[in-house]
Order: sequence, then C-alpha cells, then structure tokens
Amino acid sequence: MKDLDSKSNHYKENSSKELISFTTLDGTLSLRSNKYRESFHCETGARKEATEKFLNPAEISQHPNKESITVLDVCFGIGYNTGVLLEPSQRRDLQLKWWGLEIDKRPLQIALKNKTYRESWSSRELRMLDSINSYGYWNEKGFEGEIIWGDARKGIKEIPINNRFDLIMLDAFSPVKCPELWSAEFLVNLSQRLAKNGRLITYSSAASIRKTLRDSGLEIMSLLPITTNKQDWTSGTIGIFPGSEQIKSNSSHYFRPLTIMEEEHLKTRASVPYRDPSGNSTSYEIHKRREAEQKSSSLKSTNSWKKKWINA
Repeated sequence: MKDLDSKSNHYKENSSKELISFTTLDGTLSLRSNKYRESFHCETGARKEATEKFLNPAEISQHPNKESITVLDVCFGIGYNTGVLLEPSQRRDLQLKWWGLEIDKRPLQIALKNKTYRESWSSRELRMLDSINSYGYWNEKGFEGEIIWGDARKGIKEIPINNRFDLIMLDAFSPVKCPELWSAEFLVNLSQRLAKNGRLITYSSAASIRKTLRDSGLEIMSLLPITTNKQDWTSGTIGIFPGSEQIKSNSSHYFRPLTIMEEEHLKTRASVPYRDPSGNSTSYEIHKRREAEQKSSSLKSTNSWKKKWINA
C-alpha cells in the first residue's frame, strides 16, 4: 500500500467514490481507497508489486515438486498476491492449500467487472478469482482455497489452529492507516501460525512491525530494494524461525540481514508496538494507546535516528 496524499494523473483526487480504479504503469488495474487515502498498490504496477514484494521472496521454487504448501493471504484485496502464485505453483506441480482474509467484498467485485483486469489473467487464474468472488472458495486440481470475509482479527480465529502456513502474505493498509492489523496481538497470532520453515512476508519496514515480529520469536530480514533510489533502502520485511532449513540468507537474491541502520531503527520510539489487547479496538484507540506509551518510553527519539541516517 502507498500513501496517496500526493497528486496523481491516474485518478481524480476530489472523487466522492470510496473506491477508485486506476491503471498502474505496468498496465494492470489497482484501486485507491478514499476512506484510507491509500492505494492498493504502488503506481509503478499492481502485478509488478505482487511479484517483486511477495512472489519472488517467497521462493516457492525451493519447495520440492508435487509438495503441498499452505498459504495465508491477509487482506486479499483484488487478488494479485495469490494470483501470481498460481502459475509457478502449477509449473512445479505444487498442491496449494490456501486461506484468504478480507473485510470488503467490493474491491474484487469492482476488479472483475474491469476488462483490463480480466484480460491480465490466464483462464485458470480467472476461474479462481471468479469462484472466490461468487462462492468464497475454489477447488480445482492442485488448488484448494477458502476466503473468510470480515474483520481479519476475527477471521484468523476461524482457521483451524492445526493449520501451519508455509507462506503468510501480510498486505494490509499501512500501520498508520490501519493499525488494527499491525497490532502486537495480531502479529503474534500470525507468527504462531507459521510453519517451522515458513515465511511471513510484508511490504512494511516499520520499526514497530519488525520489532514485534522479532519479539514473537521470528528472525527478521530485509527485502532488498527494487529500485536504485538511495532513499529506498528496503522493500519490506520477511520473518522466519531461527534455524529454518529452507532459508539461506546468504544465497537469496531477495533479502538480507538488517543493516546497522535498520537495527538502530528498532531501538527508537518508532519501535513501540501497536496494541489491541481486546482484539476489538478502533484505529483511534490503538493510536492513542501507542502515543501514550511512546511519550513515557526511554527509547531514543526517532528524529535522532533520522538525522543520523536519513537526513545525513
């Protein structure tokens, strides 16, 4: 998700519609939420972002052919993150067992009425998306999936506890806009659902998210930037269990250990977690709770970190 306070030529800023469709630079469709003032994808490309930030670091090629892998897509949106998994999974004859969490049915409904969106998928991928939209599940050779509509904080509890995910893709709106799905409680819940050699992948590099994932027992690595812009020092975060046999950080083309700069970021007040002990808190309540904790924190100020590393 990208903040959309800046101007764009792809949609009208003064539109009264809650969800606005626009074409990204790779020719694929995305939506902008006026409620959250963020888009579902970066303007550089919806499919491109799903591929670079989720599919590539998932490295499903490391799974043996014909193996069964279990996937959780948190904030399914219009389906790109799961959609781009299908073709490479089919190529390796992997058996995909899939769960999706999504609060709003409208984004997928809007997308499926769009010609550009429909033409961007293969017939098999489109059958999956149509079935999830119409029935909430899809079952075809090599793929078995179900989506749970509603608040993901409650939806995650509907997934049998014995399910352990080889891949968790966390693609909620940003922590500032939607802290409900970045709370310590929700992230710990996700971490506990991860398989021994699984990967939790998110586009977020926020210190609060990384620190919470680390405190939940995961080893944190930084997704390599996908641009040459010096300001883009990472494109996200991947969490794994220490000693994971599947992960060899020095052999991956997609992630690396945190740098000194990133480690120091986790020692600032920016690392104070979002908290939602009841699992029912509003965005406002979560923010106020965090602000109070930050004010009383003895951690270094985030501004001092920025002066040293970002504004130097």
